[in-house]
Amino acid sequence: MKNGGSQGYQYTIQVNFTDQSGNVLDVVVLSVPEVTAGGTAQATATSNRNLSGTVKADVASALRY
Repeated sequence: MKNGGSQGYQYTIQVNFTDQSGNVLDVVVLSVPEVTAGGTAQATATSNRNLSGTVKADVASALRY
């Protein structure tokens, strides 16, 4: 993620794990510490469930504050 703003922000991100049919298998919410203005950060969403088959991870929502 890149913070294109003029000040530092923290982020809360919701990642949905879905199967090929679009059914939600798991949801993970990440808290990303402050990302400086113009800076970047990496975060990893990991399911605590045993997911199998083809699984897709999508950012469902992101909130910066």
